[in-house]
Amino acid sequence: MSTVEQPTFLDFFDQVRIINLTSRADRRQETESEFSAQGFPSPSARGQFFPAIAPVDAAGFPNRGVRGCYLSHLAILREARNAGANRVLVLEDDIAFSRDIAHWGSQAVALLADRAWDIAYFGHALPNTLGNPHWAAVDQPMLLAHCYAVNGKTLNKLVAFLEAILMRPPGHPDGGPMHYDGALNTFIQQNPDIEAVYFSKNLGYQRPSRTDLHRQSIIDRNPLLRQFSGIYRALKRAYLKITT
Repeated sequence: MSTVEQPTFLDFFDQVRIINLTSRADRRQETESEFSAQGFPSPSARGQFFPAIAPVDAAGFPNRGVRGCYLSHLAILREARNAGANRVLVLEDDIAFSRDIAHWGSQAVALLADRAWDIAYFGHALPNTLGNPHWAAVDQPMLLAHCYAVNGKTLNKLVAFLEAILMRPPGHPDGGPMHYDGALNTFIQQNPDIEAVYFSKNLGYQRPSRTDLHRQSIIDRNPLLRQFSGIYRALKRAYLKITT
C-alpha cells in the first residue's frame, strides 16, 4: 500500500533552491539527512540543489568565497525571475531546521499568505519572540541569508539591484561588492517600500560546519585538532537540536 506524501511548508513555494559547492559533498549529505529527518523531499521537482559558483578571483569582494556565495544567490533569483516564479525559498547547505519546523513552518506560511511581503526571513540570528507566532517588520540589519524567501513581484527589482552592485567598486556609497546578507540589508534600507519581514520563531539556523567564506577556525587549521573537528561539530549539532 503506497503512502500519501504529506504537505509541508515547502509546498508554499514554486521553487526551493539549496546552494551547495560540488566540492562539499559532506554538506550536501548532511542537508539531505536534515530534510529526511523532517519528512521533506530532497531533491524533488520543487526543491533542488544549486551548484554553487566558484569564481577564480575575488573581483572586489572580501574573498573568492564571498563572491561565489553572492553570485550563487543572484543566479538563483535570476532563474526564479525568468521562470516567472511566484515565491522562491533560498537555503544554504548548512541549513538546520528548528525541531518545531513541522508545526511552526505551516503556521508561518499560512500567516505570510495573508499579508503583504517582499522578503521573508524564516531563519535569522534574532531570539525567538514570546507570545503568538507572527511576522514582524525588519527594523535592523539581518545577519545571515541561509533561509529566506522572495516574493515573485520583487524579483525584478532585487535582481537589478544586485547586478548594479557588481558594476561598482568596493566602498561605493550606493553599495559595492559585499557579503550577500549585507546586500539584502542595503536593498531593504534603500527601498522603504519593500516589505521585509522575519518570523518570530526562528525556523532555521546554521548547522556547525567548516566554513568556505571566512578564515577557518583553529580546529580546522591545527592538524592535531582537525581530527576531532567532526566529533566536536556532531556534539554541537546535537545540542542545537535539543535547544532550538
